[in-house]
Amino acid sequence: MQFIIKDLKNVEHGPIDAETLAKWVDEDRVTAETPVRSSLMANWKNADQISFLEERLAEQAVRRQKSATMTEKSGSILKKAKSRLAAKFIPKSTSKFEQKRPPQYAQMLPRFMAGLYDLVLIILVGGFIYGIGITYAYYYPASKTDNSKQEIAEKDNMMTAVLKAERDRRVEIERRFEAARKLQKGEELEKSKKAFEAEFKAEKIKSEEIRDELHENNLTADCPPYTFADKNAGYQISSIWVDETTGEKYICLNGKAAAARWLSAKDLTYIVTLCLTILAIVILFFNAFCLGYYSQTFGMWFWGIFITRRKISEVYFFRAFIFTLLYPFCFIFSPLFVYIFRRGLHEILSNTRLIRIFSNRNA
Repeated sequence: MQFIIKDLKNVEHGPIDAETLAKWVDEDRVTAETPVRSSLMANWKNADQISFLEERLAEQAVRRQKSATMTEKSGSILKKAKSRLAAKFIPKSTSKFEQKRPPQYAQMLPRFMAGLYDLVLIILVGGFIYGIGITYAYYYPASKTDNSKQEIAEKDNMMTAVLKAERDRRVEIERRFEAARKLQKGEELEKSKKAFEAEFKAEKIKSEEIRDELHENNLTADCPPYTFADKNAGYQISSIWVDETTGEKYICLNGKAAAARWLSAKDLTYIVTLCLTILAIVILFFNAFCLGYYSQTFGMWFWGIFITRRKISEVYFFRAFIFTLLYPFCFIFSPLFVYIFRRGLHEILSNTRLIRIFSNRNA
């Protein structure tokens, strides 16, 4: 029967016959704890479980006990501990596959496209956040627009010119119709009447279009805007109203008739700034989480690149946070640094690098 043994480094030796195995016990190459199996079986067992080795192992134990000193025992324990620590913590030598497939550093095109995809995602998230902010502005601050004033906004010179132009055009149509009616009779008069009715109808449509397209501002008001400062008075969304008595500026959010909503520019600036701050915080921590946990953002995942430390090891949350924080300030220099160093400035400062998921055989 042939046997195979496994040494302390888990390296297999054999197959060897029973006589050689017994000789190895005498030479202390095999001990009672040495794993041994038959070449015909896959199950391992210790050498002291093999019957024909019992006598030789007993002699080995006596021999080793007599010859061992305290120093040798300590040295043996220390050696075993070092061996176990080495097996646990010292990295194994690279395989031939790893030597043939070194990391391929991310080039500028996938970096740019990944950034573009992430930008699209940021715009979508930003649109959602700003939508919430504008909705809040519309239903809370702008809903407090003064509705106590019943006067029409014509006095603020918004519609005066428009109404005068409309009246002048209609007076001119009526004048021509009256002149024609004096000279025409019968069927000819009926045709002229229908023609002037069509002209009046066209004028009405034109006036309505002018009102709908009218976008006026009131920069010399003597009071805050009110609900009757609406589309009928010439105001539309984004119209500006300046109260000269306080210097306060207002923006129109809705020009609905008799229900206009105006928001102080100060409040609008505060809401926009708050939304921008929230968006920046969300982007910063979301990207740091993605890079620290998955080593990729959405755009990087799509274009097959991910982040590692400079010596190709895992990036944790703090380093990912620093990378994300530096990116907006350093991305403009990326093409130059990637061309020279194969790493962006923000990667150098955060001790990271971007590499391709697929390695290059000839790199």
